[in-house]
Amino acid sequence: MDFQLRKDARKWFKDISHHYPILFDLYYLCLMAGFAAGRPNTEIKGDHVDDLIGYFPGEFQSRGRLLVGVLIQVHLSRLGIDLDERDDVYRQVAKLVDPNSPSYLSNEGVRLMNQYAHGGFDVLCEHFSDRPRSIETFLRKYSRCISDLNNRN
Repeated sequence: MDFQLRKDARKWFKDISHHYPILFDLYYLCLMAGFAAGRPNTEIKGDHVDDLIGYFPGEFQSRGRLLVGVLIQVHLSRLGIDLDERDDVYRQVAKLVDPNSPSYLSNEGVRLMNQYAHGGFDVLCEHFSDRPRSIETFLRKYSRCISDLNNRN
């Protein structure tokens, strides 16, 4: 299974996307907002997304395991599972992680990460009054959005 970017997200980022060399950068921006908000979106269907890639590309490759760790932490927190609940933690990790996969994630893990990226795009749309038109303004507002979300949680 591939990481997926919502088609409406590609349109939303169209004026600033040339500042990002790969589409996974846009996915990452959405994913971080989804992680910060702790909000997956399970409603997005396959015909509303573009498949990107099945592994962490470029500079993300060395950070793939970190992103998997954040996914697990956010997901456990959302499920209300404490790290001391070893059996529950083990079951969730076994469900989400595949050490033999290039992304270190099982299909269920990739699906869940995509849901957080989809939810993160929802968060960005709610936080921004309009789609970004300049990278300078976007980065300032994005940083404030993530900071606000982290302060809430």
